Amino acid sequence: MWAVLPMLLWRTTVPSNLRLPHLDERAIFGAGLVRKAEHYERFLDWDWVLGTLAALGAYVVMVRRGRALAPRLGLGNVNAGIVLGVVTFTVVWAATLPFTLADVWWERRHGISRESYAQAVGSAWGGLIGSIVVAVIVLAIVLALARRFGRRWWLAAVPVLTAFLLVLQLIVPYLVTAGTHPVRSARLRTEIRALERREHAGNPPVRIDDVSGRTTAANAFSIGIGPTERVVIWNTLLDGRFSANEIRFVIGHELGHLVRNHPLRAVGWFGLLVLPVLLVAAFTADIRRPGAVPLALLVIAVAQLAILPLRNTISRRYEREADWIGLNGTRDPAAARGLFSGFVATSLQDPSPPGWVHVLLDDHPTALQRVEMARAWRDRNR
Repeated sequence: MWAVLPMLLWRTTVPSNLRLPHLDERAIFGAGLVRKAEHYERFLDWDWVLGTLAALGAYVVMVRRGRALAPRLGLGNVNAGIVLGVVTFTVVWAATLPFTLADVWWERRHGISRESYAQAVGSAWGGLIGSIVVAVIVLAIVLALARRFGRRWWLAAVPVLTAFLLVLQLIVPYLVTAGTHPVRSARLRTEIRALERREHAGNPPVRIDDVSGRTTAANAFSIGIGPTERVVIWNTLLDGRFSANEIRFVIGHELGHLVRNHPLRAVGWFGLLVLPVLLVAAFTADIRRPGAVPLALLVIAVAQLAILPLRNTISRRYEREADWIGLNGTRDPAAARGLFSGFVATSLQDPSPPGWVHVLLDDHPTALQRVEMARAWRDRNR
């Protein structure tokens, strides 16, 4: 199953013989904007590198301290392991917080973030709390399995954690869309219904999220499985900087994710990729001893970094398919080109980042590649 499932999940509806033309990014986006986007993203790229190194350093510190701290807790093995795991995540969060704030400073300087530093810390703190809640559940499951199955706990943990993620995919959409509102434009609602029929997407709710108090960037995303499928559009897409046809393409793209069950397929990929990660962790650290939990978390963090290029490749492949479905649904490559050009202008996305950045950090095709796909679609459908 582990060998066959990737071949099934890898399939997309993008023609296998599709060849993208080679376009000049400066001719499409403008030389001045390209230079500005490159400068903007270069800082964020290296800030990510430094933040990642700080996180790994924090894990190493906790590996050394964890062995001495565990006996002092006076708890059973499972509870002590959970406490050490929570402390480890908190220390890593604290080590990376300065780099998060550096991102906010840079985005504020370029007029993209509207968050105050207090709001940024509050958001980061809220993210930590959410992560700790999930971590406590996961650690309780894994440590209980390790107590029951010894070093073979990873065999049982893979299906259990995959099922847990599936449950989260069903629950989280309700939390994410709390405070959002339905589409109020009658014209846009009509266009959404037409796209849903054309793409055979069913009738998922499309919600508007007011993020204008936090950012000027524009975005949209799809989330959920089955009855909890949703499309969420940031209200910054509707502030007049993007045309009606460009907004229509965004919706067609997000519906494409749901048509092809990308959120559900992401759960399948999680089950596949978490197996080798947990296998390495299980044979590196005996988590039946609470003091070994920070070491296991360090190993998992390093393994996650190692498979990051593969995860991004998978994500880019699905984003490419969603673009293709959006193009088929809207039949408007000019709108797609305008949208991606608008993303470069409003969010300062580097249209053609360095190779290492694309491999490690980009979970979407580059803006240039997406414009090239729109051109390829147009050439095939003249």
